[in-house]
Amino acid sequence: MLFDAFLELMDIWVLTAAVVGIVSGIIIGAIPGLGPTMAIALLIPVTFSMEPIPAIILLLGVYQGAIFGGSISAVLLNVPGTPSSAATAVDGFAMARRGEGGRALRIALYSSVFGNVFSCIVLIALAEPLARFALDFGPAEMTMLMLFALLVITLFGGGSRLNALIMVLVGICAGIVGLDPISGTPRFTFGSFAFENGFQLIPVLIGLFAVSEVLLQVFEREPVATDAEMPELQSSAVRLVELWRMRATLLLSSVIGTFVGILPGIGSTVPAFMSYNLARSRSLESETFGKGAPEGVAAPEAANNAVTGGALVPTLALGIPGDAVTAVILGAFMLHGLAPGPFLFRDHGLEVYAIFEALLLSSIPTVILGLLFFRVAIHVTRIKPKHLLPAITILAIFGAFSVNNNLFDVWVMLGAGVFGFMFQRGGFPLPPLLIGLILGLPFEQSLRQALLTSGGSFEIFVHSPITVGLLVLIVISVAISAFLALRTSRNA
Repeated sequence: MLFDAFLELMDIWVLTAAVVGIVSGIIIGAIPGLGPTMAIALLIPVTFSMEPIPAIILLLGVYQGAIFGGSISAVLLNVPGTPSSAATAVDGFAMARRGEGGRALRIALYSSVFGNVFSCIVLIALAEPLARFALDFGPAEMTMLMLFALLVITLFGGGSRLNALIMVLVGICAGIVGLDPISGTPRFTFGSFAFENGFQLIPVLIGLFAVSEVLLQVFEREPVATDAEMPELQSSAVRLVELWRMRATLLLSSVIGTFVGILPGIGSTVPAFMSYNLARSRSLESETFGKGAPEGVAAPEAANNAVTGGALVPTLALGIPGDAVTAVILGAFMLHGLAPGPFLFRDHGLEVYAIFEALLLSSIPTVILGLLFFRVAIHVTRIKPKHLLPAITILAIFGAFSVNNNLFDVWVMLGAGVFGFMFQRGGFPLPPLLIGLILGLPFEQSLRQALLTSGGSFEIFVHSPITVGLLVLIVISVAISAFLALRTSRNA
């Protein structure tokens, strides 16, 4: 299987897709104000005519490249290209100001590759066994699993728990529009035939993360000051012995990024700051952090890139997105006939392992392209998002229409964009809405199937060891969240 999967990668289109994805991701990540979620949502319609393996590799290349690319503007401008690069900016920009920008970028690159390789190994080790274990799940087990995922998103996704809960409920309500999965009768369609198929995932994704970003840039956000004088980017090598000294930091940060990434909905920003704080507390020279400590760059970059593999574990094995980006990638898998979940490895094992191997091997072009890209990095960071807004809008409209060649999807995309803009202006997070939209219908279907099986008795949710274990995890999660909230209020 592994050898056959490797042969699938020896195709010129697969190699081209990997290189194009990584380059595009680095450029998009380096431009402040853009990000991988928007880029992948826009690129999904471009992959319609592609085979599944190169299509998914292209999107995952954008994901990997953008997470690293965010460190470029963080180091050179003190403006994180992606939210997860905010921790990198603390010491990265300090290094750049004293003429070590090239060294900081190289440390960020090598740390990113280390975190990515580590998380890919964990992904390969855990995804299939987890999927095989999930084959024993019935409706009651799937109900408890999805309830646990939605609860984790609400409690630990960052920001206000009430706001996250509201967005999860909004997403669930949007997800159940259409035909009833049990009886087949229309609901919440307002008599419109177009609503009977529900909201298609791809137009909603494009609207939430592309159109809303365009509206934010036009009406809300102040332009990023990228014309400020920045230090000269001097070339400086990073020796292997220096990376070896940081081996414990790289390993611990990769572990944090991978296993926090497995938890649904948390994303890459939280583990980046967790790793930064851990590295500072472990360091014998903690006073150098914030003033240009190399480990202050290595720790968050290893962590936020390790999230890529970790977040794919529940996405592929259980069909539960690990973060907003993997929620978009989940839509791409479904679009190409690779439905994530317990049956993915049984029905499409060759394609899945080819994608896994591509994620590992992509580290090689990432290093090469990253080193070559440093020379033009300053010019890319000066690109202003407002210059790209017309192109983004046109791509969004064509992308939404091309899903079903249906003008209704364009209106859905525009409506999702307006709602996404309004929610973000109000301080509401979009990832919980998206994951609620994806899990809403299967959660309802599993719940109703379980209750039909038990004759309406909720005792079915405590009969299985799996459901009892998940119930214990739910109670523990609530207790931890309550403890953290109490400690925060006391400190305040």
